Amino acid sequence: MTYAELIQFLDTHLGYSLTAGQDLKGALAAAQAGTMTDPLAQEILVAIYSGNGCDSIDATVDRARSFDGLAALRLRSQADDSDPALFRKVLKLSETLDRAFDEEIIRQKAAQSH
Repeated sequence: MTYAELIQFLDTHLGYSLTAGQDLKGALAAAQAGTMTDPLAQEILVAIYSGNGCDSIDATVDRARSFDGLAALRLRSQADDSDPALFRKVLKLSETLDRAFDEEIIRQKAAQSH
């Protein structure tokens, strides 16, 4: 799965947009520049990109590196004094990220059996 495919999956299934209607290259550039209006989306886009060592939106990503990239956000959301809304969004992000990779594995196994 590529970074672009993963972000498209997340953008479709999270219940909130990571790209704010922009094309992914534009959203990622804004996130990297720190100019997005949604700081959570900005952090997620950059964390997954850098966690996977991506050099383009077409770079391959994997589950472990994606979760590693999001580790600081996940820990912050679980702190005793964190905002409950942030906790719920990050929990949904974690579940959806897992689902994206699970569905990718199922697609690969189905393709191998045909």
